[in-house]
Amino acid sequence: MTRLSGAQWRYCAKVGIATALGYLLTQGGQNQYAIYSAFTAALVVGTSVGEDLATSANRVKGTLAGMIGGMAVTALLGPNFLTVGISAALTGLLALALGWGITVARIGVTVCIITLAVHSVDALHYDVYRAVNTLIGIVAGLAVTFFVWPVRGPAEVERTMKGVVSVSRALLDAVARGEHDLRKLEGKLHDSIAAVVKAARDAAREQKTGQPAIIDEARVLEVVQLGIDVLSAALRAPSTSSLEALSHRAERLADAPPK
Repeated sequence: MTRLSGAQWRYCAKVGIATALGYLLTQGGQNQYAIYSAFTAALVVGTSVGEDLATSANRVKGTLAGMIGGMAVTALLGPNFLTVGISAALTGLLALALGWGITVARIGVTVCIITLAVHSVDALHYDVYRAVNTLIGIVAGLAVTFFVWPVRGPAEVERTMKGVVSVSRALLDAVARGEHDLRKLEGKLHDSIAAVVKAARDAAREQKTGQPAIIDEARVLEVVQLGIDVLSAALRAPSTSSLEALSHRAERLADAPPK
């Protein structure tokens, strides 16, 4: 069994609190739509404030796109295998045409299909109540994000940068020892670099809301560049001097205190 980090334990606790709060705010078992508040609250909670804000926006956009696609087809044609497929395609097309992306399109298609397949008779009633409960879930999730365990963007950026430096050093050590199967470490380093990029974007999104989310962009770029250089070196046969230079860079970044 994998040993969980402090951040993973914190995430699990936040999901539980947000889900319970979302369910409670819609009168629990007395409201058949409470499930949407509960799982929206759970899905909103992520690793940082910026990520949670992005997830919340995606839920709103997806619900809106699904409502439009589902109700439009229901009003004109009614549900059958052909109209379900057409409405799902139209919902995805709407989300992508508006620049909302695949994630929003998937949420919208889910709302659309449920509207057509299960609630074609009361489509407007269903969509309105689902939208209201989705918003309640977003409020519950963001309340936990901001007031229970607020993980700010700079802290998440710092955590992910440490991950890149740590994996870079491990990969360099493996290359120096002459190990041949480096795919696991290479994949881990690739994912760590992507995590830094994502965390920096989330921090920038958080900053737009007026939250203090200033990060050291120069250091972020230096860490990302280190990860890319180490990954590139591991994919070929680097010289001893190249390995030493990369190791010095990794050690310097590991010892440098965050600003």
